[in-house]
Amino acid sequence: MKKIIQLIALSLLAVLFINELKAQEPKSDLITVCYKTTMDCNDCQVTLTNYLKFEKGVKDLKVDLKSNTIKVVYKSEKNSPENLVKGIKKLGYEANPITEKEYKILVRESPGK
Repeated sequence: MKKIIQLIALSLLAVLFINELKAQEPKSDLITVCYKTTMDCNDCQVTLTNYLKFEKGVKDLKVDLKSNTIKVVYKSEKNSPENLVKGIKKLGYEANPITEKEYKILVRESPGK
């Protein structure tokens, strides 16, 4: 009986140790990509938003009609810029990569902001 109790206690310690190691693993890398696109109405903005928010790994998304820009933050192991561009083009829109600096300038300078 003592051996069974010791075995159970040892097993519980092993499980706790493994869980602690997993909790200390670094969080996945988040990547931010920005695009200039060809949307021209609110329906375009809604279409792109509804599509991109369900793409694998997407953690944050901003689709801005006034500046015709898209900003996506995603987990690097779940998606790629190429896949995002492919999805945007599949919907019938252009997806020209721009830097975050260019994105901020376009959003700031767009009319109505």
